Amino acid sequence: MSNHLIRTIDGAVVNIVDDVLAHHDATSDRALEILLQLRDRLGGITDDVLVRVADGLKLSRAELYELATFYPSVRYHPTAVATRAAACEDLVCALVRSPHSAEEREATRDESYLCGGSACRGRCDSAQDVVGTGSNVVHADKANWRTLESYRSAGGYGYVERLRRGDVDAADVLAAIERSGSASSVVRKWRAVRDQHGEPVVIANASEGELGTFKDRHILERDPHGVIDAALVAIAVVGARRLIIYLRDDYDHLYRELQQVINEMRVAGLGADVEFDLRRSGGAYICGEETALIASLEGQRGRPREQPPFPTTHGLFGRPTLVQNIETLYRLRAAWGMRVEASLPVTRLLDPAVRIFSVSGRVCCPGVQLMASLPNIAALIAACGGMTEGEELGGVVLGGAAGSILTAEQCRLPLDDLLRAGIRIGSGSSVIVFAQRDDVRWIAAKMAAFLARESCGQCTPCRVGTSKMAGMLAGGPLDPVLMRSLAEVMREASICGLGRSAGQFLAGAAERLQGSAECR
Repeated sequence: MSNHLIRTIDGAVVNIVDDVLAHHDATSDRALEILLQLRDRLGGITDDVLVRVADGLKLSRAELYELATFYPSVRYHPTAVATRAAACEDLVCALVRSPHSAEEREATRDESYLCGGSACRGRCDSAQDVVGTGSNVVHADKANWRTLESYRSAGGYGYVERLRRGDVDAADVLAAIERSGSASSVVRKWRAVRDQHGEPVVIANASEGELGTFKDRHILERDPHGVIDAALVAIAVVGARRLIIYLRDDYDHLYRELQQVINEMRVAGLGADVEFDLRRSGGAYICGEETALIASLEGQRGRPREQPPFPTTHGLFGRPTLVQNIETLYRLRAAWGMRVEASLPVTRLLDPAVRIFSVSGRVCCPGVQLMASLPNIAALIAACGGMTEGEELGGVVLGGAAGSILTAEQCRLPLDDLLRAGIRIGSGSSVIVFAQRDDVRWIAAKMAAFLARESCGQCTPCRVGTSKMAGMLAGGPLDPVLMRSLAEVMREASICGLGRSAGQFLAGAAERLQGSAECR
């Protein structure tokens, strides 16, 4: 950002900037949310706007410039504002848009790992509808959004009210969670935060940046009170007074919905002693990692921190911090008696035997699938209506951008056998289906491009390794030995899970492509 660009800006823009600043505490931790609100009203952020915000927040212009350029959702441009977002160039949209065979791809191979269109916006279940439009709009069905009255009639918020009256205590809650068979890590985290000095903070992580993943969006669209109810129980157990909902910025319809839900609760007198803070991510995948998420909420670039110390002891501004994802919170309510409702399919997640999958790509009916018994991945594809017309199953990408590329034969193997062999479903349960005629190397290159773009750049093994990986897969002969060597460095020396899982992905890609036509 150059000093010569600092000049008097349009009076109407000044009024908008000043209005947004006036509705926030003038502190640096609000900087990202302020920039996003200005983007909502102005379409993007220019240098002139950046200067006025920096002065208003008493931040150096360099600090705010670093923040604006780190988070793609800010839509920073020095002098001009884009009228609309570019079309998505990530794997699912590109796959649905382009039916090329391996030979055709070779003729049109691009370098989208270096530059290209917009990043994934979490619309992978409707890629056929939004590909090429540049649209960032989801036409959500308001009738699916559960009301407070409906939720309370099913017993919602009853347990947290008992907890606050003293009918049950924190020990009872933790014991109930343990008896329910929920992840032991939940109880460990809650106890660790509760045992610390200082007032804790609870964060519901709805950033959901994984490629091809939209399960948390599905839960929040249908039963937002179920998530907030569980978060309020967590707050009461650990002794917090503040709930931060960290929402993926692309879910603009959910941002409005959750504001309505919180207002509805306040009118009803629920959570009156809790400070609700609805914050948006800046479009950085790395902020799915807990410490990077916390850095984002502190008004910094989303860069992971060395652990220990862990967020449970030294989290947001050094305070004990509990971070839980949306699915975990939603499922936990089974521990205190909430039950499956036939009229609301999403409540099947209260059954621990039910898995949730985000399915996209070349299937007839992409979307969320809830499966109580899944013999194999092929059965999941069949539940989505099978392959699109004229296509034969080629395989799936399982587990997101750093996941595994399975063959059609592996998709027909028992799921338990795959899990025992070390194949990971991943936290997002993402399943991206591709056809036999799709170029597997191109798919791997798209996955690598995503990881290279989303690396925060903090550590060399990840920053350099993901870039080299993306370039290696994008074109030219492959050297499986070099790929495995690079993968080992990334797995062993990266600071956080992105670099380590990228290394794991590269090792799998080397094995998958070795000796195949894609290797040449």
